Amino acid sequence: MVYVCNNCGQTSPKKMGKCFNCEKWDTFVLKSDNSDNKKAKTSQKTSTRISDASVNKVEEFSTNIAEMDRVLGNGMVAGSTILIGGEPGIGKSTLSLQIAGNFKNERVLYVAGEESPSQIKARAQRIQALDNDLYLYDDNDVSLIENQINEIKPKLVIIDSIHTIESSYSDSSPGSVSQLKNCSIILSELAKANNFILILVAHITKDGVIAGPKTLEHLVDTVLYFEQVDRNDLRILRTTKNRFGTTNEIGIFEMTEKGLIESLDPSRVFLSSENTVNPGSAITTSFEGSRPILVEIQSLVSNPLQSFGKRYSNGIENNKCTLMVAIVEKFLNKRLSDKDVFLNISKGLKIKDSSTDLAIVASILSSINNKSLIRGCAFLGEIGLSGEVKNVGKLDKRLSELDRLGFTLCYLPLDSKKDVSKFKFNHLKFEYLSDIRDLNRVI
Repeated sequence: MVYVCNNCGQTSPKKMGKCFNCEKWDTFVLKSDNSDNKKAKTSQKTSTRISDASVNKVEEFSTNIAEMDRVLGNGMVAGSTILIGGEPGIGKSTLSLQIAGNFKNERVLYVAGEESPSQIKARAQRIQALDNDLYLYDDNDVSLIENQINEIKPKLVIIDSIHTIESSYSDSSPGSVSQLKNCSIILSELAKANNFILILVAHITKDGVIAGPKTLEHLVDTVLYFEQVDRNDLRILRTTKNRFGTTNEIGIFEMTEKGLIESLDPSRVFLSSENTVNPGSAITTSFEGSRPILVEIQSLVSNPLQSFGKRYSNGIENNKCTLMVAIVEKFLNKRLSDKDVFLNISKGLKIKDSSTDLAIVASILSSINNKSLIRGCAFLGEIGLSGEVKNVGKLDKRLSELDRLGFTLCYLPLDSKKDVSKFKFNHLKFEYLSDIRDLNRVI
């Protein structure tokens, strides 16, 4: 006899009032012996040499949503399981329904665990996602869902949401770790056996991670997170795991009355103005997945409220902020220990690309001097601990994007001069910096 925590799956030989793992109260339930219900192994598999293993051709299906296909790689893979997580009301169900409505000439089963078929039809009419091959089912028993799949034989199954589905193999309530694990395994194995695509819509916790302590993320092939940035209608779909494509790819959407619409020009989305001339602002590019996006770095250097200065950052790691401030103090002879330094990425984007270092330093220096940068200029370069400006990767794509948007000047590392000479641009000119001390003649 064993007791299991509904929240985290921790086991205990006796019932506990408070779980000693997740520290939740009244979550332990008695786990019954379901050994009779477990599938018996009728045959034993043998090992195979890797040279003798067969490779099946991957069957891919487009969602007919370009930004979604970009995030997934080349579309949805038959037999795979895709997990979509995000905050309540951010658009997970809307995106799932749009995918279902765009999945033409194939049967789709939409399992509604939270909404009624009439509510889903009303949304489908609003976002123009009605299709005769789209079937709705509103039961949360996984065995009955399996029967529907075997009867309809869909090519795409959407579970909205997996936290409402329950299995008789577990006595715990829907949404618990054991239920999530059992139901996800059953449905994923069914997807592989019948070669259909499975999309699981998942809740997230207050910490912003998928509920069920990472249980679901290990059981699926692709994990997508829906994020909302500063603009209420702007959505970012980000992949954190993908067995069939790259990770850290993003798709950019705008939420409208007719559903999610793809952003036509993502590079302009994260700029507060096309060519900013405000002191403390500098433009750079950050690679998100396979494409460059223009980013505006904003800095503010001010007198502190306390007797010593602090560093604040939004969209940039705080360690990066502290490092860049230290480099400015050391090599540009600017005293910042008695100043508050604020760093911000416009429109709420989060970046980790080291090529933005030079723009961060330029924006800080611009704020200190209260001097605006040249209109239409950008900064690209990584900065070392000795103050040298280093070359960055994928330079051709970054510069081509700046040139396409009409930028006329870009400050680059001196090491990139040979690479730049191979490219031709319509508007873009260059100035080269070997050390950040060279910024003193620019700002």
